Amino acid sequence: MKKKVSVILTAWMRPQYLEEQVERVLTQSVPPHEIILWYNQPPKRLGVLERKQLTTFKNDKYVKKIFCDYNFGIIPRFTLAACLEGDYICIFDDDTIPGERWFENCLNYVDEEKVICGTIGLRYLSRSELKTEKPRMGWEGMTTKLEFVDLVGHSWFFRRQWAPYFWEEEPLLRSFGEDIHFCAMLQRHGIRAACPPHPEKDKSLWGSIKPERGVDGVAISCSNDRSDDFLRVIQYEIEKGYKPILL
Repeated sequence: MKKKVSVILTAWMRPQYLEEQVERVLTQSVPPHEIILWYNQPPKRLGVLERKQLTTFKNDKYVKKIFCDYNFGIIPRFTLAACLEGDYICIFDDDTIPGERWFENCLNYVDEEKVICGTIGLRYLSRSELKTEKPRMGWEGMTTKLEFVDLVGHSWFFRRQWAPYFWEEEPLLRSFGEDIHFCAMLQRHGIRAACPPHPEKDKSLWGSIKPERGVDGVAISCSNDRSDDFLRVIQYEIEKGYKPILL
């Protein structure tokens, strides 16, 4: 039976990558069943050309677009997942360009190991400070086997039936830490987080072949004023029962 993968993309601060991202999704070895673009209203500082990239681009006829005149942030994409047609969901950050076998790579593990797959993964080393194992798993560690982690990011590949677990409990914040919250909620149902192999010599399997884009000036995780929020979210989820692997 053909496996249906529904894809969720977002657009806000990096419209210049959208066309390339859609092209990469369409050329997956396991073709997507559907592609949904969640359009958050771009900042006013973006000019007409940049805004147009959100509506008209190569292969846009294959994309179902949801236009918002308000920026609802990062959580709606996880809520939207439960409404789609695919048996599997793959959500991408707007800086994430997958290798052509990324879906294939995730499908090798998501059911057999009962995991949510991501292209970067963290394992925490402390409850009282932001300290994680280095290098991170995924493209940074260039792993050659499946690696279990505490949370995954940049790309999330999971079964659609797991999507409602996100809202079994309210997240601490609506603007940050959605990846931590989702992995914590999935853990309650025996679903682990993991990075599939990202071998150094085969980027076709990678979830993000241009990871340097994720550390630019608009990256939420790189914002200097987010470290306190990061720690608050982690400690909140641990208090609620979330169990990091190494702690």
